Amino acid sequence: MQQQIAEVFRRRVEDVGYARATLDDVARAMKISKKTIYVHFDGKQAMYAYVVERQAAEERRRLSVLLSALPSFRAKLEAALRMVIDMGRRHVEETERQEWLAEYEVAADAFRKAIDDLLRELVQSGMEAGEFAKGDARLAEKMISAMVVEYLLEVREDVGYDRDDELLERILRFVG
Repeated sequence: MQQQIAEVFRRRVEDVGYARATLDDVARAMKISKKTIYVHFDGKQAMYAYVVERQAAEERRRLSVLLSALPSFRAKLEAALRMVIDMGRRHVEETERQEWLAEYEVAADAFRKAIDDLLRELVQSGMEAGEFAKGDARLAEKMISAMVVEYLLEVREDVGYDRDDELLERILRFVG
């Protein structure tokens, strides 16, 4: 039931946006009461976090498969970051500014949970293989994540802002 509720909510968000999607819409579409929704979710924000976490986990699985074919940890990290930036840029372009700001905190947190582990694993493995400078992989992952998030905030302010290659090069120098 939780997954069904989340799926109906996800489709509603795609149709009308996060701000206009309501629990009443979901209950009506499923012919259930709002109480039933509250059995599975604390509210709209929790439901959205669940949806984003599932999407991010799926992206991580897909990304892991693609990365496994690459020859070096540098190439894997670069490809992973490029995909994350591309996904973030697409989300910015598809979402109105007010909508994006309303859902940003929930989406960014859920996405970080799914992707940060992958970044940390790549950095740690790259350190162990001698491709990256030795250090604290968790700290490096947090710094990389912060750089990407701040960059996407810039993109949100100006969708024409395109310094993706420069950001990637700076991050790779940072871990290198």
